[in-house]
Amino acid sequence: PDFDGGVREGDNLYTNCVVAVDPDNGQIKAHYQYTPHDVWDYDSTMENILFEMDGRKCSGHFDKNGYFFVLDRTDCSLIRVVPFVDRITWGEIDSSGKVTPRVFPDKEGEPVHFWPGPAGAKEWTHAAYNPNTGLFYAPVQDVGATATRRRREFKESIPYWGAGVAVDTEDVSGYLSAIDPATGQEKWRHRNDHPMTASVLTTAGDLVFAGDPAGILRAWNATSGDLLWEFLCGSGHHSSPSTYIVDGQQFLAVPVGYGAWTEGFYPGALAQAGGSAVFAFALPE
Repeated sequence: PDFDGGVREGDNLYTNCVVAVDPDNGQIKAHYQYTPHDVWDYDSTMENILFEMDGRKCSGHFDKNGYFFVLDRTDCSLIRVVPFVDRITWGEIDSSGKVTPRVFPDKEGEPVHFWPGPAGAKEWTHAAYNPNTGLFYAPVQDVGATATRRRREFKESIPYWGAGVAVDTEDVSGYLSAIDPATGQEKWRHRNDHPMTASVLTTAGDLVFAGDPAGILRAWNATSGDLLWEFLCGSGHHSSPSTYIVDGQQFLAVPVGYGAWTEGFYPGALAQAGGSAVFAFALPE
């Protein structure tokens, strides 16, 4: 179960892990576990972005637990770990990677509040890396939740959560954050009234694109963070923009609409327009 760790003691390898596998024999060569013994529903299924830093082969991972991990991708060793969301109360990860849990639903029927909530400081929607600027761009969700443990026996086809969960509807926010993996410092931030629930796109022309739950698609200067353009799509963003070229002309395409389970990651989005569509924009020739 997601929130009841009493039935699965230990670190629970290889959950919440990045795993390096030898393609010839299927043997595990290395691994790194982002959240041992996860009782907050943090999953760690999000992308690991490959990049090079000072001649070193690295990967960058923004986890639902609120921490940004930079690993050496040749052996999964930790290079750097820093928080990328303002509020983290579930626990702490120090610079060595040591995890200290602090708040979790461990008593039957007793509500426990923690940040980030189970939707995470960044959901499945992906971050982006720009080799020109050397920066990562992450869509951040600053949303907490309350979990109340409810131990149940496993029954086939019945959700096995281990707790009842209520996601915060007030005191929530989000932002697009530009982070330098070499230092862990945030270079710039675009603050938003809503959690950023859509993926980020960055281009060779040093632009950054991202949409928000209110339906606004924006473009920023990748280096300075200056807002350059915005367009109201009329429906909330919860997917991934992409860019492509046809007959020498560059286009930007972005799907809009929330899909299912809106109340699970951001209940406030239920009040926003949610119709599905795809918008395509053409850059000047």
